[in-house]
Amino acid sequence: MFEGLNVLEIIKLLMPLIILEFALRIFCIYLIIKNGVKNFSKLIWIVIVLIFTTIGPILFLLFGRRVYSND
Repeated sequence: MFEGLNVLEIIKLLMPLIILEFALRIFCIYLIIKNGVKNFSKLIWIVIVLIFTTIGPILFLLFGRRVYSND
């Protein structure tokens, strides 16, 4: 798939995905600190978000985020 490309060209191709992943992690850490979490502790969720690429932030958004409703 990447035959004939050097490392710098591959990094340039993947840069949008790298930036998106970084932004998703920053967003999740911001939500953890600002809003709190539903289960586990803040520190555990931050570690999960930082260690598990893509899956960690998605797991937090699905299961760990504290959701407020306007009743």
